[in-house]
Amino acid sequence: MDSTPPHASLRDSDWEDFAAARTAEARARAWLALICGRLPEARAGVVLVENLADRGFAPLAAWPRAGPELGRLGAIVESALQTRQSAISALPEGGARVAYPVWIDARIGAVVALETAAAGPDGREAASLLREIHWGAAWLLDMLAGRERAEAIRARERLGSVLETLTATLRHGQRLQQALFDLANALCRHLACARVAIGLERQASIRLAALSDAASFDRHAALAKNTQKAMDEAHDAQRIVQSPPPDTGDKTENGGEAPMHDALRAASGAGSALSYPLIVGARCIGVITLERENAPFTEDDRVWLDAFGALASPIVELRRMAERGAWRCLADDLRAFLEKLFGPRHLTRKVATAAALGIVALMTLTSIDYRVSAKTVIEGEVQRVTAAPFDGFIGAAHVRAGDTVQAGQLLARLDDRDLRIEEARWSSERDQYENRLREATANHDLTAMEVVGAQLRQASAQLALATEKIARARLTAPFDGIVVSGDLSQQIGAPVKAGDTLFEIAPLMSYRVILQVDEREIRHVRMDQPGQLVMTGIAGEPMPFKVVKLTPVATAQDGRNFFRVEAALADASPRLRPGMEGVGKIEAGRRSSWWVMTHGFIDWFTLWSWTWMP
Repeated sequence: MDSTPPHASLRDSDWEDFAAARTAEARARAWLALICGRLPEARAGVVLVENLADRGFAPLAAWPRAGPELGRLGAIVESALQTRQSAISALPEGGARVAYPVWIDARIGAVVALETAAAGPDGREAASLLREIHWGAAWLLDMLAGRERAEAIRARERLGSVLETLTATLRHGQRLQQALFDLANALCRHLACARVAIGLERQASIRLAALSDAASFDRHAALAKNTQKAMDEAHDAQRIVQSPPPDTGDKTENGGEAPMHDALRAASGAGSALSYPLIVGARCIGVITLERENAPFTEDDRVWLDAFGALASPIVELRRMAERGAWRCLADDLRAFLEKLFGPRHLTRKVATAAALGIVALMTLTSIDYRVSAKTVIEGEVQRVTAAPFDGFIGAAHVRAGDTVQAGQLLARLDDRDLRIEEARWSSERDQYENRLREATANHDLTAMEVVGAQLRQASAQLALATEKIARARLTAPFDGIVVSGDLSQQIGAPVKAGDTLFEIAPLMSYRVILQVDEREIRHVRMDQPGQLVMTGIAGEPMPFKVVKLTPVATAQDGRNFFRVEAALADASPRLRPGMEGVGKIEAGRRSSWWVMTHGFIDWFTLWSWTWMP
């Protein structure tokens, strides 16, 4: 028994139309008629297919005809696309609307939507409609897959031709000018153009750089000027400009009128002209202008140029950047910095620059005390050396470096045992000579008196010398002070020679400050300038001083020259000791904060510039 409703019977002509269809539109109309012929009380139907260009959906076929009634299916189609699954919507007056998405790979490639009056409230009839569409949509899925394959093949061929054309700009060992000339010839051959021109952006305008089939050209010729004006037109529009505009029915697609391209066609006699801007980021770095004698530029040509421009633009820009000179690089970097500084966006950079300028202005207008820093050493005002008075041996040591001594205090003692023996010997000889002198005097022997008298005087002198050496064997402090150096406690019995330094003693509370001022700062130091000193061991007690002497002789240390500056302490700390080191700062007047921070670099740069100046 036939279950097909009387008003929706299948016709043989529908099957014949479906089998004989040669286009997707014809087959979709025939298929939709077959589906609606099998469905009870079908009112309307539509097949929407994804547009590969903008990923939108456009009607491919409608049943019974395209009309306003198809607008009722828009809501159910939108619901299916949003939920990405089949959608069913019951009608208040009875019936339902259904939408079935057809998947290709992982996305929806088409949507079939129907409206029927034969669906009950339980939705079983609507589910039956969806099954009917599912089993009958195999040809639609096959059509979508075929379209995908065809598009993939076209994209692969297009990419291959683009890469083949781009080899002109990727060759090694040639300059950009020659690469652009080869690229213009390659584009001319591939797109069957009469002429191809390539221009590069320079100072917000396009400069003609290469012309196909012309290794050299005159930029002042009328045709070159017209070409450059057409390039400027595309550069200003930042989009493809074509003359005559493509016949697409969209008046805005070409960006409006193109008078410069019309003038170029009139001057060259070309049938059509098209300019394609080379975009890198948001900046147009060049323009390619193509001319054909008869055939217009098609949508396929524009798609090919889009693929070509996406790859060629960064390559051309990189090669142009690589061939810039030093001054051009500096000018471009400066212009880019100024554009970011004074142009739109980059708020953080602007705020940071304003803050830096404010800080520099503040530092230039404000003055601070400038102080010359120098390494400082404390020396005693008078430093006395205690040396060995004669050759001998150390007998005893009573003090060492760091001990405080008083005037006359015993520091050390040399071994005087040999001296005492010698003193006793000379004392005995002196007594013997005195006895002989008395005998000669009693006998009135003048000759013996002269000889014995001389021997007596010699023995007395030797005795006095031995006695003096014994007295000098005791080394005593010449004044109250501190032992700066010398430690004989571990050298008892060691031999010493006359003149060897055994101790160095400096007086307490009488010091001399020695500052090692760098030769680059010595010009700021004057007599009687005040300053402050902080020693390493007593950093918490800064001590004031005043410069008392400038030594005009420099000494080298660690590869730098230093001048010796002497200063006197106004109030010395009781914990200060000779030999301590620290840092002294000499007050050299008030200077601007900017000068204090930068004068060292400015001095270095001035000297460096002077060194290299002829």
